[in-house]
Amino acid sequence: MALIVTYQQSNNKMEQKEILIAADLRWPVGSGIGLCQQEYLSRKPVTFTVLDSGSSLRIGNPLSPLSISPCFSISNEKCNVFWSPGFVPPAYSVVPTVVTVHDLTHLHFYSKLHAKYYELILKPLYKKCSSIICVSEHTRNEFLEWSGMPEDKVQVIYNGVSPKYNRNIISFKPGYPYIFYPGNKREYKNIAMLLHAFHNSILPKHGVKLVMTGASTSNLQAIIYRLNLSNHVVFLGFVPDEFLPSIYHGAEFTSFISLYEGFGLPIVESMAVGTPVLTSNISSMPEIAGNAAQLVDPLSLDEITTTLNTLLLSESLRMELSAKGLSRAEFFSWDKSSNKTWNLIEDLACLP
Repeated sequence: MALIVTYQQSNNKMEQKEILIAADLRWPVGSGIGLCQQEYLSRKPVTFTVLDSGSSLRIGNPLSPLSISPCFSISNEKCNVFWSPGFVPPAYSVVPTVVTVHDLTHLHFYSKLHAKYYELILKPLYKKCSSIICVSEHTRNEFLEWSGMPEDKVQVIYNGVSPKYNRNIISFKPGYPYIFYPGNKREYKNIAMLLHAFHNSILPKHGVKLVMTGASTSNLQAIIYRLNLSNHVVFLGFVPDEFLPSIYHGAEFTSFISLYEGFGLPIVESMAVGTPVLTSNISSMPEIAGNAAQLVDPLSLDEITTTLNTLLLSESLRMELSAKGLSRAEFFSWDKSSNKTWNLIEDLACLP
């Protein structure tokens, strides 16, 4: 039986039209896509009803597209649109479909089997979609080149940043100065490089620690042990979303030197609380950061090390980046992103 999602937040523009939406709502709390899903649903127009496809398969299951298809999962309801806030398209749909593609990491940093699945299964299914949403121009350009889809079917709707990220929050104070890395420990996040640059920098000698969310891994622990950083690196474990703004706010700066991002939520989250950002000069990160972050080549150990030192020693630079970041973060709004998404869904629902 389909689950009716009852989030109630109105977008006044669309009060007259009742729209029934089949959706893939399997994205877990704490994940990036789960956050996007939550932010969109909390701003759903009151005349929109969202029905969970009810799939019990894990997201990575190869049969996911089949399990979320409206014709199989919501047979007793006449839906107007299918919507996926994540990257999985339905195998079949008799109604217009909207799918958000956040990135194409599976083509670059996962197994050859993942890449083949994208090529042989997902690409043809994307081409059947009525509209694809990408979260940055970089992702859109990459998706268009890979998929061969018409440009008018692929548009950019940026992610937003929650109002709970603001400069007035109380800072996390662990009793030592720290720089912050928020995110998972996948290889393309470039944490090994960050650890080596941190070791080579003056930060440990100045009592500055590297604080990360989540748990360590055996590979990272081996690097930390080899570099004698055990007393200088802190893993916070699972951090509930409500505590993240304070941790950002307490940091000297946020270091996010990933090798690839479709958007890079930590960039705008850090900016929104006024904390300077060090990030990469490749992929979508320069687009999202604008001129409000310190950019580095994520493959250059010397450049990253030097920039870590500069950011620690230059209070004026940190203040400049903080001011620019606060201004830049205002560009990214979940209200604006949600309005664009729900407007798109309404337009497709009204097609003859």
